[in-house]
Amino acid sequence: MSHNYYNELWLITRNDLEKLLTLDRRVQEQPDTKNREHGLNLILPTYLRYRNLVKRLIVCHDQMVQTQKRDLIKRVLDCAVGRMLDYKKRIVDLDFTDYQWPDDFMKQLKYTPDDVEITVSAAGKDVVQYRRKRIVQLMENAPETDMEEHTTETEVLTVAESEESAAKFRKRRVKEESAIKVQQSILHVPSEVLAAREARLAAEETMRKAILLIQSHERARMARITGIELERTNAYRRRVETGEIVPKMFSKATYEKAARTIQRAWWTYLRKKAQRKRMGRFEELIGMSIPSWKSDRVLAKDRENFQKKLESMPVCAEHVAKATEDHRTKLWKVKGPGLMEDITDEIREWFVIWYNETGHFDVYPAASLGGTVLVATGQTLTPQEFLAQKVKAKDAKEEPKKGGKGERKKRKRKKPWMPETKAFTLLDEANRDFIGNWSFRRDTDDTGEMIYGDLIKDKLCYELQLEMREIVDELMRLELKKLNQALKKDCKANNKHIDIPKSKGGRKKKKKGRKGKKRDLLGNATVEDIFSELVHANIIEDYPLTSLKGWVGDLSYENYEAAREFRDHRHRLGEIKQVVMENCILPLSSKEIHQIAPMVRSVCICGLPRHGKTFLVNAICSEVGALLINMTPSVLVDKYVGRKNERKLIDMISKVARELAPSVIFIDNSEKLWAKKVPAEERVNKPKRFAKYYPKFVKSIKRGDQILFLTTSSEPYKATRPFVRVHDKFIMIPLTDYNTLYMFYKDLLMRYHGVDRDIDVSCLAKMSEGIPLEFIKQAIENVLNVRRRITLRFEPLNPREIMEEVMKHEPFSKKTLSQFAKFESRTPIATKRARMLMALKAEREKQEQSKKTKK
Repeated sequence: MSHNYYNELWLITRNDLEKLLTLDRRVQEQPDTKNREHGLNLILPTYLRYRNLVKRLIVCHDQMVQTQKRDLIKRVLDCAVGRMLDYKKRIVDLDFTDYQWPDDFMKQLKYTPDDVEITVSAAGKDVVQYRRKRIVQLMENAPETDMEEHTTETEVLTVAESEESAAKFRKRRVKEESAIKVQQSILHVPSEVLAAREARLAAEETMRKAILLIQSHERARMARITGIELERTNAYRRRVETGEIVPKMFSKATYEKAARTIQRAWWTYLRKKAQRKRMGRFEELIGMSIPSWKSDRVLAKDRENFQKKLESMPVCAEHVAKATEDHRTKLWKVKGPGLMEDITDEIREWFVIWYNETGHFDVYPAASLGGTVLVATGQTLTPQEFLAQKVKAKDAKEEPKKGGKGERKKRKRKKPWMPETKAFTLLDEANRDFIGNWSFRRDTDDTGEMIYGDLIKDKLCYELQLEMREIVDELMRLELKKLNQALKKDCKANNKHIDIPKSKGGRKKKKKGRKGKKRDLLGNATVEDIFSELVHANIIEDYPLTSLKGWVGDLSYENYEAAREFRDHRHRLGEIKQVVMENCILPLSSKEIHQIAPMVRSVCICGLPRHGKTFLVNAICSEVGALLINMTPSVLVDKYVGRKNERKLIDMISKVARELAPSVIFIDNSEKLWAKKVPAEERVNKPKRFAKYYPKFVKSIKRGDQILFLTTSSEPYKATRPFVRVHDKFIMIPLTDYNTLYMFYKDLLMRYHGVDRDIDVSCLAKMSEGIPLEFIKQAIENVLNVRRRITLRFEPLNPREIMEEVMKHEPFSKKTLSQFAKFESRTPIATKRARMLMALKAEREKQEQSKKTKK
């Protein structure tokens, strides 16, 4: 699509944003009435509007090329995501569940599930590619380190501390190093290499002979067939010539009739074939049938155009940066000295006004608070306000204090359903910035070549003023100090007392004593050195590029009615995608979002084996281009042994994760770290070794760090209470359902050309409920092997063949499923929801009983 399309989409989205801000202000004015249903009915529609807005803003940001406009869209997008997550948190606090089914509001707003489904991160494709490329380059360029030396050092520290064992170990290592340094001769070829080479040549010779044998036999067969056919033809000709066979003669009319019959049959066949082809094409267009192959020419062209946009984005950014640097040099040279004089005159005028009104000078604002920027913006007291405040304080001191029962209590203002947060304030500022700087611009052709010099100049003037004011403030503080000294000296000579206001700077940080000092175990190690060490220890790992769009799962279409009728209902695989996006991907997309969005420090993805936990972990990392740090106990076996080394590893991870953010700290099978009893086969891994460090590490994650503590668990019911406390969110992956299985079977089977398009998939989906998708995929691949695909043309696929292979899956025991459900009901949010439902049920029964008594 053209640049104009996305420009128009941005303008339409911006108009919708303005309407949404007005609606959000109305929601903020509504006081909290403690009526849960009323609050949800007020908040849910606005939340859906924000989701639709964020989805369109992501498209605009990814497709926009002009750097200055793109930066503005990015500001709006980050703030909109933060506000959307604020609404989500408020809804979860009211409903005590991460899953909502607002079908009634979806109908009112005329939204489909696709209109509010966010499947791409808000980081931007170019940013994600840059992050991914940076991590790959760091991993490739990591210098090789002697990990044996590190492990032996830890063994010496923990096991053999005596001098004799250390000396033996040192001698042994010297011998090994000397043996490794012996250079082998270039001409010497090992016997293993020669044997492998001879075996390869023998295999190639055998294959060549086999091919020649097959070719000779095939040619002989074809020659025999040709010879038999020629012999038969010659025999028939001889018999006709000798008169043994008299050919039957037909009239011309008979030949014409036969030709017409053949033509009629052939034309009927062609017509039916064309009709079947036309109907098949029509069914493909309306989605009734799925073809085995689709041309991706249009999609490939779209990807190519998008890649060209991504390549042109840094070029446009360089042009803007160069123009900015040129403007900066010119402004600093031309306007810098004059601006310093103007600021100096302004501050001296402020000194004079205060001296004339009060007889002394005001306190100079602290540099940490902004210096004289506060004076210029009117955020400090004027002389009149200072004198009035002084008189008021004096009168209050002289009057007797009023007290007792007659004193009125201050009315507490009711909290709104949705308070104004930092995200809303910044979103409103970004909208006003667009109105002030962009609404009057009429150019719609966003080719990336245009540069708006007035915006660059305004921004640089603001930066220049701040920089010059900071320099002038340092000089004027000295001047004010001398003026105050002279004023005190004059007052002392005239026997006058003067009260000069005291400085109210920022709070001084308390100095930590020796106990409060944290020992630095890393020393002067750089991030690159730590990164390379973790790479060679296999703690920092690469991951396959995975898109969240590849998650297979359908939504729960009946849960809205189930909730209204107070029936039990559960989420399905389709809802997992949005929960992962809102809790894991969107907060990590950018530093700005992480600073203003509700904090989610740690998430645990729980699910039965082969239910897609690893897929979700890879998708989270891929969508934001995160650094994956694997702290699974099996990876840390015999590494960083000893308490000192364990703390050092945690410090290393903390430093690398913050410097190379966004980062994901990943632990597989995390229930083993907090298990009641470690199984005998797992004791070698020592899973509980680092468990004591993780709660403190999770608490140390602050806003803007872009770190997520992500774990997976297949048996969470085996863990103790600290396992629940260390995680903020639990994402429970449900068993496969009919809708999801129907989609999965249909999509998977239709990829094979010979499979009937009308094969009965419904019975397969119904019979396969609860079986993992990965197992079903493997079963279909086993059934439709090469030999079976060859016979599909004359022996159609029977669903029974697939069912027999799928039924080889060993079902999960009822005990395992009940333990899983029991753990889910023990999570904090599930416990709160159970209490809420019990209260609602009691209230409903009370109302029904009162109705019966009235009758």
